[in-house]
Amino acid sequence: MSRKHLSRLYSCESLSAQPSAIRDICALVARPEVRSLAGGWPDEAKFPIDDIRRIFDELMAKNGGQVLQYGSTEGLRDLRLKLAKRMRNEGVAKAGADNLIITHGSAQGMHLAAQVFIDRDDVVIVGLPTYFGGPGAVRSRGGKIVGVPVDRHGLNTAALKQKVKRLQAAGERVKGVYVIPNFQNPTGVTLSLKRRRQLIRLAYEYDLILFEDDPYGELRFEGRRLPSLISLDKNGRVIHLRSLSKTFVPGMRLGWVCAQKGAIRQMVVAKQFADAATNTPAQHILLEFIRQGLLDQQIRDNISFYRAKRDFMLQQIKRYFPAQVSWNRPQGGFFIFVYLPPSMDAAELFRRAVERKVAFVTGQPFFVDGGGHNTLRLSYAQAANEDIEIAIRVLGKLIKESLPRRKIKIAA
Repeated sequence: MSRKHLSRLYSCESLSAQPSAIRDICALVARPEVRSLAGGWPDEAKFPIDDIRRIFDELMAKNGGQVLQYGSTEGLRDLRLKLAKRMRNEGVAKAGADNLIITHGSAQGMHLAAQVFIDRDDVVIVGLPTYFGGPGAVRSRGGKIVGVPVDRHGLNTAALKQKVKRLQAAGERVKGVYVIPNFQNPTGVTLSLKRRRQLIRLAYEYDLILFEDDPYGELRFEGRRLPSLISLDKNGRVIHLRSLSKTFVPGMRLGWVCAQKGAIRQMVVAKQFADAATNTPAQHILLEFIRQGLLDQQIRDNISFYRAKRDFMLQQIKRYFPAQVSWNRPQGGFFIFVYLPPSMDAAELFRRAVERKVAFVTGQPFFVDGGGHNTLRLSYAQAANEDIEIAIRVLGKLIKESLPRRKIKIAA
């Protein structure tokens, strides 16, 4: 038998998949001496370890066999009822258990949504920039990604409309839009109410699916909460993706999808052939955590904790970064997005920063058009204040050293 390399048998989808730039960076800077502002992971200091241990012990003593048994593909019905009630409290009036599926994080939710809705060569429009989990799921199905600008009001819906019209006129099948409406990764911006309504109208007008990815929405530090896209949608156009990684714990790998019942049924079928069911013990723990009123308390504590960290990082940026640099002030979430002067390259800044044991994420991997060379993402979620202060001071010094020197004219 021939000993040819197996790569010749790889699927087209697997060959088109791109590794996560953030995962690669985090592996590079995992050394304890590196002061990292790269990972958008929650701080372990906020994990409710004692409560989880107590709840698990109680569950095992009371009904350990059921807790460790296979579960339904949809997820625990009692848990879905609790999460559906949360959705109704957020304005999704008709949300019920059959409108939800419990997933292994929102990433699996997006992957299942792509399986259900995306065919080869379908186009999904995303922000410039955007988190690459959504585009990755679309590409895994052979779909195509097209970007439109994100500004301080979120995804530019006027540009989106023009892009959809041009693509459809060219014979492309535009299937949907992937959007992170609250405290977007990586920019931290929030989609305005006006644009949320415009996005819903565009979905109706151009026969689009809206993939609403909302892992950060409950971590609002200030300002009024805006209605979700799914709460504004009256025609079942929104696939609403949620994660408990930022509000509960990431290692449990829990999230959910809320959508029209028919779409959820299709996702259930897709999930049956992926992993059969979501981690059953984790679901039981979360259910008890909610029943005991601990999730809402956890979210309130997280808001106070991460707000203080955001404020501290912003103080350090203002203190150490030169005037030629700009950045946002997020109203929630984990990220501050930085714009260097156009002549500067964030990748070169990263190389020099790592030499000084400081790390961040360059902005370019978030731009599906290859742009963003002068941008970078800073996360205040994991780093201690001491590390934030030192890392920002180092970055500020490196940025100042990279600025073009002004030529001084000497009078004749």
